[in-house]
Amino acid sequence: MRRGDVFAETAFALPVVLLVTLGLLQGGLLAYAASAASQAARHGARMASVAQGGLGAAIAVSEAYQTARQLFPMDPSPAVELLAPGGAPGSEITVRVTLRAPNLLSPLAALFPVLPRGAFPVQASSTFRQEGW
Repeated sequence: MRRGDVFAETAFALPVVLLVTLGLLQGGLLAYAASAASQAARHGARMASVAQGGLGAAIAVSEAYQTARQLFPMDPSPAVELLAPGGAPGSEITVRVTLRAPNLLSPLAALFPVLPRGAFPVQASSTFRQEGW
């Protein structure tokens, strides 16, 4: 092989290796964001399910928001929605948490138009029954 051949092969292979590496990192980041959103939604719904005195809705939103901020600090303002507020014993409490995972591939979107731009939204929801005693 001549020296120019090796240089040409490297010039073609290096961008592919870079894209594959960033794709793997992006996949891991999305999996972690999904896990954090799921855990935050589950924690908020669980804390609300054992709350007494009609405070379940406020506790669900507060706990889910704080847990999401702690587990995934890359999103400074996670969205927390209370889909079913619970209240009476036996009723359902449903919390949905949405996190925005940063897009590691967006700087390359100008070179490769098929790559997505902007953050990736990741959602998870959890449902518990309101406990009462």
